[in-house]
Amino acid sequence: MRPFAAIALLAATLCCAHAQEATLLHSCEFLDGVSIGYSRQAEGTKLFVSFAADHVTEGAGAIGAVSLAPDAPGNTYLSIYLPIEPIDFTDRALVFDAASSTPDRSRALYVRAYDERGNIVMSWQSWDGRLATEAQQFTLVPGEDSSGLKWEPQRIESEDRSAVVRLEFITGTGEDNVYFNLTVDNVRARTY
Repeated sequence: MRPFAAIALLAATLCCAHAQEATLLHSCEFLDGVSIGYSRQAEGTKLFVSFAADHVTEGAGAIGAVSLAPDAPGNTYLSIYLPIEPIDFTDRALVFDAASSTPDRSRALYVRAYDERGNIVMSWQSWDGRLATEAQQFTLVPGEDSSGLKWEPQRIESEDRSAVVRLEFITGTGEDNVYFNLTVDNVRARTY
């Protein structure tokens, strides 16, 4: 009976280890190919590599963006486009670490993934103030509400997730005439 139990335990361990296999998509150590989406023309908008200990979870840096919300009614958004090598998200979750040094103003967090034609193939959002001053891990499963972010089926332009080539991380503020920011680090895909 004991040999059978040992084999069953080993099989379960190997299965769980396989389920947690992660692929690094972007280390967020460099800005090559990275760009600003929303707010690229806004005053005070800047893309940078942050070395703040609270924002870095892997390596030496995290990619960040900052912008100044205009003195105008409505929400203002800021986004980071992150190019990645083509990857199949059919059975994978998107995992990343994110933070903000202005969490009281950076209330929104949206995450979108695009195929090579520019179609949105994955999309989540929250206006619940998910960002904190210290980086935290988010695990987003396609087709599901995850890590406090709601899945956005109405945003999906293609169901084919077999070749995701770009990610977009978005924050937003409802305040006027304030700086707000977002940092992202250790972007990876994890099988489930």
